[in-house]
Amino acid sequence: MLDELQIHQIPVLFGGGRRLFEVLPSRIELEIVRVIDTPDATHIRYRVRR
Repeated sequence: MLDELQIHQIPVLFGGGRRLFEVLPSRIELEIVRVIDTPDATHIRYRVRR
């Protein structure tokens, strides 16, 4: 079971990119908890809404 998810997004694509949530078994709603934007990356923390 997943309560929170943290993604570190950088502005670089390797190949065509990758869809992170395309193969989930059902729809999951995420709530943004925190965003930290730096020159090198964007750090996003999500909470799973139940």
